Parts: sequence; structure tokens; C-alpha cells
Amino acid sequence: MASRRRRRTRRQSSGGQSSTARSERRSSSAQKGGQREQRKGGQQRGGLGRGFWLYMIAVMALFIPLNLYCLNQASPPGPGEETDQQAATILNSVNDPHEPYATDPPTSGPHVTQLADHGFRPETLADEIQVANLSRGYVIVHFRDTGLEPEMRRLAAEFEGHDVIVQPDANLPAETAVALTAWGRIERLDSYDKNRVYNFVRNYAGLGQPVAAPVTGGGG
Repeated sequence: MASRRRRRTRRQSSGGQSSTARSERRSSSAQKGGQREQRKGGQQRGGLGRGFWLYMIAVMALFIPLNLYCLNQASPPGPGEETDQQAATILNSVNDPHEPYATDPPTSGPHVTQLADHGFRPETLADEIQVANLSRGYVIVHFRDTGLEPEMRRLAAEFEGHDVIVQPDANLPAETAVALTAWGRIERLDSYDKNRVYNFVRNYAGLGQPVAAPVTGGGG
């Protein structure tokens, strides 16, 4: 009897140990499975992250040019033609030699410090004085046909007190009835158009430009 009890005790003990070992193996397997799932999840999250940034780059590449186009449409360029801006060298006199102006009438470049008053001018100002006024934000209205003088005088009166000069200019080409100049801008009209003149003045009159320091002995 005692022998049978000892054998039963050993079987029970062995069975308990086997059960404990199986439980430990299952627990270990569950832990390893959880670790594998975590690794997979981490890999999936990393993949989603890369995909997200690729998507954002594609969206930015598409929408940035579109936004720039919309901004350009919302703020279109001002009237007239943009001209190459020459160095604003200060001259001691209108007679000082200097580089030729890039446009006729001039829109930038060497000029004196002397300024002409706004309003109607019966004679054409020297180029060096014109540019001086343009550098301070003036708009100059040039007209070729003397038959336009009454209309030009009325225009100058309407702009009284503003940075606008109206003057005859016999040097305008035959196809240009009126030329409008501002610093770095020019607009040529084959006939007088009051609306276009007003639009040009509204955009550019009063926009002063930086003035260069005087040079010794005039321009080159």
C-alpha cells in the first residue's frame, strides 16, 4: 500500500510539473507572438509614415504652383512696360557726361538733384531733370501732337497737387501720341486715352525711389 501511494504521489508531482512546464511554454509562445505583432505593427506604422510624407510632397508639388498662379491673377502686373533700371548716379549738372538712357523718354538712370514743379510744362524738361522727378515718385505725361495741348492742360489741372508733370515732347515717334513714364515703367499710347492715363498715375505716382549719393566730377 505504501508503495502504491508513493508511486501515485510521484505521478501527481510529475503531472504538476508537466502542467507547469506547458503553461510556461504557452506563456513564452504568447510573449513571442506579442513581440512579433509589435514588430509588425511598428513596421506598418513606419510604412504609413513614409507614405504620408510622400503624399504630402505630391500635394505640395501640385498646389504650390497653383497658389502662385492664383496670387498672380489676384495681383496682376501694373500698367505699362517694365524697363531695365539703370544706376541712379547723381550728376552735378545736366551737362555732365553720362551713359545713354535705355529708353526715350528715360525711365531711370543718371540725374541731377534739381526737381521740376508738378503741373503743365510749356517746354520739354531736360532728361536729367525728368529722371530726377521720376526718382522721387513722379509720373510724367508726354504728348507729341500740339493739338492735344488743351486736353493736356485740363489733365494737368485735374492732377493739381499730385506728383504729375504734363509736357510736350517732340521726340516721341510718329506712332506714339502719348507716353507715360514712371521710375522703371513706360506706357506708349497711339492715341490719348484718359482712362489709361489715370490708371497709370494711380499705380505709380508718389512711389519714391532711392537716390544715389552724389559723385565727384559728374557721370562717366
